[in-house]
Amino acid sequence: MAGFGDCIAALDDAVMDSLSDGTAMYLNRTGQVLAENVPVIVEKDVERFSEGAVDRVRTHEVQKRYLQPFDRQGAFVMDGKTWHIDGIERDDGHMIILYVVP
Repeated sequence: MAGFGDCIAALDDAVMDSLSDGTAMYLNRTGQVLAENVPVIVEKDVERFSEGAVDRVRTHEVQKRYLQPFDRQGAFVMDGKTWHIDGIERDDGHMIILYVVP
């Protein structure tokens, strides 16, 4: 019988299968590959409030279990382009939304 954590992981997988915009490689700050084929939901032109200004940025939403160990200065390679983590927008423990910059 599957435990609660297994059920949540299966639910997250089903959501990502239907909503993801593709897959990416997850790299640490030195460029070492930590995970391959990570499903990613991409949002463009997200409003980010910082230092009294509003910027339009890109976010990547991924299942947190793929980002172990998590490197706040890591990056994603998606469609041949490298996107560096620039901050955390939201983290609910299962899914994490990260601000990314080229």
